[in-house]
Amino acid sequence: MNNVKIRKSGTFYSVFDDDCYILYFLFGYKISNNKSGFPKSALNKVMNKLEENKINYEVVGDDLKNNFKNLNKYQKFVKVGKEKYNNDINYQNIISKLSNASSSKLDKILSTIEMILDE
Repeated sequence: MNNVKIRKSGTFYSVFDDDCYILYFLFGYKISNNKSGFPKSALNKVMNKLEENKINYEVVGDDLKNNFKNLNKYQKFVKVGKEKYNNDINYQNIISKLSNASSSKLDKILSTIEMILDE
């Protein structure tokens, strides 16, 4: 079943794999090794946002879950979350390369970008 599985880990909650991209998209939570987490104090905020967006979830071990049946938008949010994550990674890589570029190379890059944007 397509739902965000939230697992308690000490004073934090964690999600894994595709679920990370949903939380990245909705909250900007960092992803590391296919894992994302948030503090216990944010659980209600996370559940409310998932409900607001009609995304099924389950808090493993706490018997908290919500099922929107056919209205579940889990797959939609996985897709947009992955797109946002990949775009953000690409932007960070480009910014890193730009900050290390020589002045002449940077002038050339900026001219090309301006030309493309003015099309």
